[in-house]
Amino acid sequence: MSSLLPLKPPVDGDGTDPRLVSFDDSDAEEIVSVVTSETAREILAAVYEEPQTTSDLASSVDTSVQNVSYHLDRLKEAGVVEAVGTWYSAQGREMNVYGPKHDPLVLYAETDQARSSVSDTLRRSLAGVAGVIVASLLVHVAWPTPVPVRPTRGAPLSPEPTLFETVRGFALGPGGAVLAVGLIAVFFMVGFRYWQSSQEGTDAE
Repeated sequence: MSSLLPLKPPVDGDGTDPRLVSFDDSDAEEIVSVVTSETAREILAAVYEEPQTTSDLASSVDTSVQNVSYHLDRLKEAGVVEAVGTWYSAQGREMNVYGPKHDPLVLYAETDQARSSVSDTLRRSLAGVAGVIVASLLVHVAWPTPVPVRPTRGAPLSPEPTLFETVRGFALGPGGAVLAVGLIAVFFMVGFRYWQSSQEGTDAE
């Protein structure tokens, strides 16, 4: 008998804004202390890839559930990881799902002006990438596609395209071209803006 509970409903963390932590900040010492452990760094990298439960993380980093729980507690206390949702086992047992609290987390040793510049650059990057993705999807949807020929009677129907075929069609079509060109443009624009800000800071000194 199949379970009536949703096993893995979608989860979304709150970590959408970058967190900038100066090495002069008291939080930096705690964060650095936690991530000196290789296991803690592997766990942190794993939750940045996708939200995972404690048992999933134990499999991902090849360690025990108890060891993962210990490092998760330390990462949560340092404010870099949080529970972002709940999944259910096949038996209906609730399991916390963990993800990054901030995306991205940046440790830096710079002036206040540099902090503002880094934050502005990161926000511009995220906004630019989001805009390019939306534009490429609109182009892909709006671009005319050939009308399929109706098969003759008795001929087998064409199967639905697979996920790989769909992604390949997008990548090789106009939407993929817009995405590639747009991402390159965002990269150079943000890089130029950051360089310009750095030069202004140097001139001001």
